Amino acid sequence: MDRLEKLELFLDHFENSPYKKKPNSFDIEVQGGNPGCGDIVTIYLKLREDQTVELYFQGEGCSISQASTSILLESLQNKKITDLENIDINYLIGLIGKDIYLLRPNCASLGLNVLKAALKKYNRLNQSKIS
Repeated sequence: MDRLEKLELFLDHFENSPYKKKPNSFDIEVQGGNPGCGDIVTIYLKLREDQTVELYFQGEGCSISQASTSILLESLQNKKITDLENIDINYLIGLIGKDIYLLRPNCASLGLNVLKAALKKYNRLNQSKIS
């Protein structure tokens, strides 16, 4: 995908994200933000019986934080929750492009950071169920 295609995808996700909504039901909810610029993202994980996830978010802020979150969540829809554990910043950069990431790294990585916090919460809750 060339730069123009990535930019068009990015703008489409900012303006028309199918994942930017609060689902009727969900298993995990975690909010995070960038105090310096006012970006806020809340991520919702909805687990199915086969341990695949549906991911949604709500948020406010710049196009970089909101579109990056949407693109990330789209790439992870219907994956096993265990597959999400290995997602890192390089995965995100591969999705949105290095140019966009370098414009505002804190904004671009907000969704990833909130997703990681949601996974930690999920793991904590599962550990307490086992104990």
